[in-house]
Amino acid sequence: MLQMLVRLYLTVAGLLLCSFLLVQQVFPYVFPDQYGESARQEFVGELALLRERLAGASGEELRARVAALNRVTADRYRLLPLSQLSALSAQVRDDLRRSDTASDHGNNDHHHVYLRLRGGEVIQIGYDEGDFPIRYIAYFTVFTMVLLGLMIWLQPHWRDLERLRDAAARFGDGDLSARARLRGGSSIRHLCMYFNNMADQIGRLIQSQRDMVNAASHELRTPIMRLEFGLANLADTLDDRVARARVHALRCDVEELDLLVGELLTLGMMERNGPLPTLEHVDLGALLRASTGVSAEELRIRATTIEWAIAPGLEQIAVEPRSLSRAFSNLMRNALRYADSAIRVSAEGDGAGWRLIVEDDGVGIPAEDRRRVFEPFYRLDRSRDRATGGFGLGLSIVRQVIERHGGEIQVDASPLGGARFVARLPRHQPGPWAGRNRGEGEELDELEHSFHIQ
Repeated sequence: MLQMLVRLYLTVAGLLLCSFLLVQQVFPYVFPDQYGESARQEFVGELALLRERLAGASGEELRARVAALNRVTADRYRLLPLSQLSALSAQVRDDLRRSDTASDHGNNDHHHVYLRLRGGEVIQIGYDEGDFPIRYIAYFTVFTMVLLGLMIWLQPHWRDLERLRDAAARFGDGDLSARARLRGGSSIRHLCMYFNNMADQIGRLIQSQRDMVNAASHELRTPIMRLEFGLANLADTLDDRVARARVHALRCDVEELDLLVGELLTLGMMERNGPLPTLEHVDLGALLRASTGVSAEELRIRATTIEWAIAPGLEQIAVEPRSLSRAFSNLMRNALRYADSAIRVSAEGDGAGWRLIVEDDGVGIPAEDRRRVFEPFYRLDRSRDRATGGFGLGLSIVRQVIERHGGEIQVDASPLGGARFVARLPRHQPGPWAGRNRGEGEELDELEHSFHIQ
């Protein structure tokens, strides 16, 4: 808002300054007759006295009288030689022939008035506008009053726009109940109404979508468990090897569906719980090593090693252990899926916060896809088969967790050759989950129940 005020003031002040300069610099040349007549009217009394004082004098006597006047008035008067009369402008010479008086502008602050005596001599009266400091003080006063007027006029608009901006920011951060509340006489009340109507529509659409996905995911859990139980019993009663293989394939499909439902539930609960988790002090190195979600057997089969680099000073970090464990597990599973032989995990200080880095030596992620890998259900072409697996929700959950901790995550190329995920998180103090509406720990326990899904 301050930037808007500065721009508006500079625009108005610039236009005013241009107007003043236009009037002072250009108008005397655009309207010479009007300015000349005004000058002659201002000097009509002095011209009459000067004509009377110099009447009947000529030659040396005339020059002596002009010199006497200049001793009193600081060289205000000048007797023009005949050789200089031709140097005057045509307009001045015409005015002298018609009315014995004329005026012109030597420059913006210095002006001349001319008087022709009865003997044909011409007296030049030079005068300066001596208001130089006063003029600029006046300009400064005008500009100050303009600024004051703009501030008084903008203050209610500023306040209302700040409220609208705050509501838009909160709505953009995930608070779907954020609305702008303005006074009835606000000049932007219609804009506020449009924003609130838009927010209502978007909020209803998002909430209905979340409710539908969560309800469907919950309802699918029961039939999936029945299918798993039925297929397990069926496999125990079959002796045909081909039939048992088919049942096993069906059980794999059911397990894959169960994984998808679990990911949807986890993502939905994170979106409902708000941006701030319940923070606890944990030993970061121990938490990460216990949360890889990767068994030693998997590492042995894939011939992959994990390199750890936990910087000193990060032994006690305030985080929400369960959600951060899930996010780190997703990053590790993603790295294991694409790594050739090595995964590197680093944690280090970063100014007022700290960084968690997971990188691998796989094929990496193309630059054009790096911004979209955190979108729900977005998968790269190479991951659309069962060899790599995944539903495109794991990294979306990672982003939700990191943002709920007040941090951010990005992906770029790793020196190892693959992808490098960098999560930047602030150093928090332990504190409660803001805005929890359910029973103590109820949603977190449900969330923890789904964390076993990989």
